[in-house]
Amino acid sequence: MKSYIKAIIIFNKNGEKRVVPLEQGVNIITGESKTGKSALVEIIDYCLCSTRCTIPKGKITDFSYLYTLVMAIGDNTYVIARYNWDNGGKMHFSKEAKGFEPENLELSYFVEKPALPYKDVKNEIECALGLFVTNMAADADQQGKKASLRNMVSYLFQHQNLMASKFALFYRFSDFYKRKDVIDQFPVFAGMISQEYYSDLIQLNTLKAQLKQKYKKQKANEKSTAYIKENLSPLLTDYFALLEQDFDGKISVQKMLKIASDLPEFDDTQLFGENKITERYSELNAELENFRNEEREILLKIKNIDNAFDTGSSFTQMLKDLKQQTSIAEIETDEYTCPLCGHECKEIAENDSKLIDATEWLDNELRITEKYTADFSEDVRKLKEAHLKIDEKIRDVWRQIKTIEEKFISSKALVSKREKVNYAKARIALYAEMSSSGIFETVDGDIEELKEEIARLEEKIKGFDVDKKMSKAESFLSNNMNRLSLTLDFEEEYRPIDLNFGLTDGSFDIYQHQKSNENIHLYEMGSGANWVSCHIALFLSFLRFFATQDNSPMPLVMFFDQPSQVYFPQGNDKDEITQADLIAVNKMYKTIFDEINSIGEDTGILPQIIIVDHVDGKNLECKEEFERYIRCNWRNDTGLI
Repeated sequence: MKSYIKAIIIFNKNGEKRVVPLEQGVNIITGESKTGKSALVEIIDYCLCSTRCTIPKGKITDFSYLYTLVMAIGDNTYVIARYNWDNGGKMHFSKEAKGFEPENLELSYFVEKPALPYKDVKNEIECALGLFVTNMAADADQQGKKASLRNMVSYLFQHQNLMASKFALFYRFSDFYKRKDVIDQFPVFAGMISQEYYSDLIQLNTLKAQLKQKYKKQKANEKSTAYIKENLSPLLTDYFALLEQDFDGKISVQKMLKIASDLPEFDDTQLFGENKITERYSELNAELENFRNEEREILLKIKNIDNAFDTGSSFTQMLKDLKQQTSIAEIETDEYTCPLCGHECKEIAENDSKLIDATEWLDNELRITEKYTADFSEDVRKLKEAHLKIDEKIRDVWRQIKTIEEKFISSKALVSKREKVNYAKARIALYAEMSSSGIFETVDGDIEELKEEIARLEEKIKGFDVDKKMSKAESFLSNNMNRLSLTLDFEEEYRPIDLNFGLTDGSFDIYQHQKSNENIHLYEMGSGANWVSCHIALFLSFLRFFATQDNSPMPLVMFFDQPSQVYFPQGNDKDEITQADLIAVNKMYKTIFDEINSIGEDTGILPQIIIVDHVDGKNLECKEEFERYIRCNWRNDTGLI
């Protein structure tokens, strides 16, 4: 979007005003030191809703009552004004026609305008720029940040202390949280993504959380289903046995529940039959005996392992005791001489050798026994775990057998078969009631619907193609910096220039890639000429990039404060200037002029650059062009105030 500052106007309480007229394209404010040049960037920052006032105290703040920016955004002109910090810092914001002339603005214009908090004006400016991303969260429960005008200014301002710094590139990056927000919000400022992207992302993560809960519910249902089936199957088997009918216990729990809710009725033809329930009783006893046999085998294995473990432990302890005994007196020599005859005693040396071999064997045996002793413990654990499962099955079958004995075979309370059938039916009804209460409500359909919606949103978010756009932007910036570097002042040791900017990795740092495959970062480069050239190349490239993005809300304004300070630190552009410095400064200004005009030709939108510097351009080869861009020349006792 076309946007630029038409004028900076300062009013005092009496209505006197100081006007700095500005235009699209290049604007130069030149002058001697202490004339207020560098205060302009602070005034712009203050009017763009900063949370504090950094305008230098002195003549300017003593004079000033109301600071004003007249700014063109799109097809409208906006008047943005802010009172001196000592007067409360409240603001005015009003929209005017495209042809509104700043020169006609008087203090009386604001008399009937409402005084607003700076946050309200910030929202108004953001709306005018088209910055509508209000929630950059990825999760509905997360406190999302808003893409802010205040984070845009890091791309707009190159203060005097930044312009030739090797330790910092961006305005206010010393604040960690500020730096993070500026970097995170770049895709928004570049117009790559809108609020729709973040809203879809929030919805996607919400659906993923819901899907996770559904899976938990499904898993819980599976456990509940297994539990019900385990308990309901024997009840139904008993019931159908009382009716002298077979029951298939392998059917699904849903079918079981359906049968349980509509059981076949007992009739008089089944009054005296006891064959099926007796068969059922015999089968359960046989099943119980099988389980008990399995249990005996497991317990026997555990006992054998325990015995082997005890034997192994005893053997290991014995070996350790032997080891301790052999370690009491270490062998200190391999030659022994008889104290009586003085001859060598080979027999003792041979015994020492055998003792050494025996000690090595003992060490090996200790290692082996310790290994297998440790392995036994895991075997025992697994067998005990298997025993617990068998024990649970035994208890379950035993309960079923006792129920049949007590209720259906030898019950004193349930005498008739009809009573026995009604008892079995009542037990089944309990589980049927649990089902009808919705405990086993299926979530399979919900899961499928969620998966389809998640897939749709993932495809939609993928369509924003943020990673690819960021990669392209990184290449764009690097290529443009290297193109500009051909006409900027870099030391020969860094040529050929291969500048790169870390956009996709989030470092937001410049580095030079050398032929030796070494990356030299800005803070590792020597010479102020290299530093200022990197700053100029990068931020002109940002300006071009934002101008080429159709949906970018970024103001196409750039402020360079004292770019020539590396070459003329004292502002002496006449007597002590070397020819090399003049050539370097000329190249720097010519590069800026050509790039701004080139952006205008290539994009149809002429961006604005405001340069404040103490050079007047008279000694430069491009002096005629330089003089065309001068909006204020503060010399001979003239200045901002």
